[in-house]
Amino acid sequence: MNISTRWLREWVNPDVSDIELSEKLTMAGLEVDQIAPIAPPFEGLVVGHVVGCGKHPNADKLSLCEVDIGTGENLQIICGAPNVRKDLKVAVATVGSVLPNKLKIKRAKLRGVESNGMLCSESEMGISDSHEGIIELDAKSKIGDNVRSVLDLDDQIIELDITPNRGDCFSVLGVAREVCVNYDLSLPEINYKAAQKESKSFKSLVSNPKECPKYLTRVIEGVDNTASTPDWMARKLLRANQQLHSPIVDITNYVLLELGQPMHAFDLSKINGSINVRSAIKNEDLELLNGQSVTLSEDTLVIADEKSAIAIAGVIGGMESSTLESSTEILLEAAFFEPVAISGVARSYGLHTEASLRFERGVDFNMAGYAMERATELVLEICGGAASEINETVDSKSLPKLEPIQISIEKISKVLGFDLDPSWVESKFKFLDFDFKKNSDDSWTIIPPSFRFDIRIPADIIEELARLYGYDKIPVQRLSIDANISNAAQAKISSNELSNALVNRGYQEVITYSFISNEMHDLVDPDSKKNLTTEPNL
Repeated sequence: MNISTRWLREWVNPDVSDIELSEKLTMAGLEVDQIAPIAPPFEGLVVGHVVGCGKHPNADKLSLCEVDIGTGENLQIICGAPNVRKDLKVAVATVGSVLPNKLKIKRAKLRGVESNGMLCSESEMGISDSHEGIIELDAKSKIGDNVRSVLDLDDQIIELDITPNRGDCFSVLGVAREVCVNYDLSLPEINYKAAQKESKSFKSLVSNPKECPKYLTRVIEGVDNTASTPDWMARKLLRANQQLHSPIVDITNYVLLELGQPMHAFDLSKINGSINVRSAIKNEDLELLNGQSVTLSEDTLVIADEKSAIAIAGVIGGMESSTLESSTEILLEAAFFEPVAISGVARSYGLHTEASLRFERGVDFNMAGYAMERATELVLEICGGAASEINETVDSKSLPKLEPIQISIEKISKVLGFDLDPSWVESKFKFLDFDFKKNSDDSWTIIPPSFRFDIRIPADIIEELARLYGYDKIPVQRLSIDANISNAAQAKISSNELSNALVNRGYQEVITYSFISNEMHDLVDPDSKKNLTTEPNL
């Protein structure tokens, strides 16, 4: 997973460098594969406004531009990009600027006409391989501002290799929680609430509550799906390796990355009747959003209308009900699907999606409502419209049970091999968002939060404390045991009985190949040397 350090620091901002932050995450168990800047160093690029653009008098493919960079005197700059035009906001490399390829901008004459600078493309700025023309900046960009600041190019991308048990960390929120617990910081409260109005009512039914214990929908009418995705959102999506689509799809992808809750938007006008979350019917067909047509298995959970399946639950939507630029009524969906029900479904159809990645590992079953409100806020802000109340179907009996776990300081010390300060232990429980109660016998009763599917037994809690203490700080101690047996004869037990006793206690015997001499090896395989090379294969 790729995460922008700027986006992460909007949630929690420890007073350390990005490099130090990435090292801390690695030592805490979230391995950072690499950290890389968005753009290489360059200097002297400012926002310019093309106030005039005409043909070069001596070259058909060149344009002669007059560019205002806020100094009071316009610059004459020659540009060969096909998309240059009047009133465009552009990135101007002024005379003396140094680009990432060490190119220093100088005054020059092109076909007998002087050029005092350069209008830059993304490739020339080192931020992409695009050669489609010069970069077009937001029309609201202020003339003369530093381009690095305008495009937020001092950002860095942390590439995380997240283990399967930490599905909660496949989001900015999840990683922010980890930063908080490692630096003893408080996480901002999640409190989203979108405005709602009287709107078209919509019914949804869950026929398989065991596999879908919670299902939320909301109608939003009067949206403008031709609106532009804001630059701030587009940058965050692209830096997380997400392609841009329409604003509605971009918003659901944004919420997935921010909160870890997969969502989907249907075109309401394409839904026949009400929604039913059910198992697929034998030989039921579905055309997916990626253009692939599949025949569904009966054990596949689907989202269906009264006519047919319109999505594979927790994996991917269908083409027929997808939102288009012309869509004006949408149905937002957020749900909790049982991980076992979703596990392996995507692979069985040759798919791998961001939604299935998260649902297979476990999504916070209390997050769907927050995500619905967050997505609605963004839709209303970017696309307009009017939102209905949330239609919620919940089977509380089928939701995961948060069972209490008993753990004592004695147990922690025994497993780790050293003593931890009980006050430190309690502080980590607090930052881990554990609901805990101190008992009278130096023990605690703990209920893990709904987003931690990997905390179920005392050993899980001890593992959390060990990683937060720091694996590199755990003291090395010599292991010993007083068996009170001086020799094997005193044991009065055969080797076979001893083996069986160990197996019954969970041990496994491994018999490996022994080393043999070269001479014995040659007797077994005389021709082996013919297949060996004198030079090592490096």
